[in-house]
Amino acid sequence: MNAKWAVRIAGTGLGVPSTVVTNHDLEQRLDTSDEWIVQRTGIRERRIARSDESTLAFALDASRNALENAGIEPQQLDLIVVCTITPEHTLPSTSCELQAALGCGKIPAFDLVAACSGFVYGLVTAAQYIASGLARHVLLVGAETMTRMIDMEERSTAVLFGDGAGAAVLSATDDPQQGILHAVLGADGEGGKLLWVPAGGSAEPPSERTLAERLHYVRMRGREVYRFAVTQMNNLIARTLDEAGVRPDDVALLIPHQSNLRIIESACQKNGFPRDRVLINIDRYANTSAASIPIALDEARREGRLKEGDLVLMVAFGAGLTWGSALVRL
Repeated sequence: MNAKWAVRIAGTGLGVPSTVVTNHDLEQRLDTSDEWIVQRTGIRERRIARSDESTLAFALDASRNALENAGIEPQQLDLIVVCTITPEHTLPSTSCELQAALGCGKIPAFDLVAACSGFVYGLVTAAQYIASGLARHVLLVGAETMTRMIDMEERSTAVLFGDGAGAAVLSATDDPQQGILHAVLGADGEGGKLLWVPAGGSAEPPSERTLAERLHYVRMRGREVYRFAVTQMNNLIARTLDEAGVRPDDVALLIPHQSNLRIIESACQKNGFPRDRVLINIDRYANTSAASIPIALDEARREGRLKEGDLVLMVAFGAGLTWGSALVRL
């Protein structure tokens, strides 16, 4: 996608659980160890929702923080897009529930499902609403309660995921230097069952059998997913820079989806990104799916690692299989 969308990131925010679960905590009930988890994933701890917390709560906190950061009132919003694979309810959409909770009036709102690539898909989608004149201010949220769809007794997945939300307010701008300079989106549905939840949809509605067989939890073919992720992350970074005519040295910060530290480090090394120009927080949050990139984006802005005029590259891949990148001038 070579079109340039004049959209600026006016504000960001995050909302995460206060409960921290470390690798040492997981050692007490799983056949695993801190050393095993850190060596294979880079994860040291993750945020876990309490029984009275869920996706909407985190989305609401992140949204309020992003609106305050942008200096925008909820009533000024023209659209809400929530990227999630763990919605508050099957019906209605989490975006509609968020609209009501924020009190921003009867503006359009919809959920977008692209798993870990969701925020990048949502960024490109929201930017087109702004470019077309249908919206001036859009609230874009990535929010997940991943631990509700993970079998916490299954070591291969229980150690990988965490909960939380990140949000961004996107606004129209007249500054020709700001905006999405380039984006790449893609999907390969033939790999859908490498990472999926077998039951809970229309094909396998809830039943005593699906509950007994624990079919409502994420199933992952780890080796195949890892190989896909390594290849896709490397190719996505290289392709985006090449098509945009940008060198790694031109990019102030790379924000990759936080799935596995080894995947991130491999792609950065191959594409010439030093560690100090890569945002890494997987050690503290684990994999939060669609919330991963917006949480990292907010941290980068709050820590002063990004400033107006900087180029930031966001890259993600996830179930579907999906992938996406966005090169943005702040």
